[in-house]
Amino acid sequence: MERKVVIKWLKIFSISFLILSLVGLVDLILFSTIINVTLDTQQFIILTIIFQSGFMSPHAALLWIILLSVFSGFIVFSYSIFKVANKNTIESEILAKFLLLIGLFLIIGGFITMNFIVLLGNSNINTGGYNETFQNAIFSPSITPLFGAIMWFYFTVVVSCFLTSGLIFGGIGLKWMLLIQEEESDSKPS
Repeated sequence: MERKVVIKWLKIFSISFLILSLVGLVDLILFSTIINVTLDTQQFIILTIIFQSGFMSPHAALLWIILLSVFSGFIVFSYSIFKVANKNTIESEILAKFLLLIGLFLIIGGFITMNFIVLLGNSNINTGGYNETFQNAIFSPSITPLFGAIMWFYFTVVVSCFLTSGLIFGGIGLKWMLLIQEEESDSKPS
């Protein structure tokens, strides 16, 4: 594999990963603060439902904070990838291992993030007169506007992109490591 090509694509990936993570973080904040939900003829913003109203269990607030932290962690991770790719002094073998580690981190981080999204979506909202899961309330047009459902759906799309990228980067890193080892074994005298 051509090292310069890998570094070029690593820079492109880190920038796009940074943009996706930033948009995900902004989406989570805006989703929580501007989307109005109508429950029992009263309108609430999502942040109020999660943190203040007592409609949801305390673990929903914890899941929201963890999602906020995860997207912030993805921003830091993408910036770190860009800094490493910018150095341009890394040997091919170390770069191949780095690609494999990026892939593993994205796969593990993506699955953990998806679990938190599903757990938050399956949390119950109970107002006394209304009892439904958070995700069903978000996707119900009579409760939440369409834009809120699209914003909620964005989290799943971003995490799916991270999981797919993790598989690609892990595969490229592993393949490159095997090619390097094969070249080293062929160059040794028998």
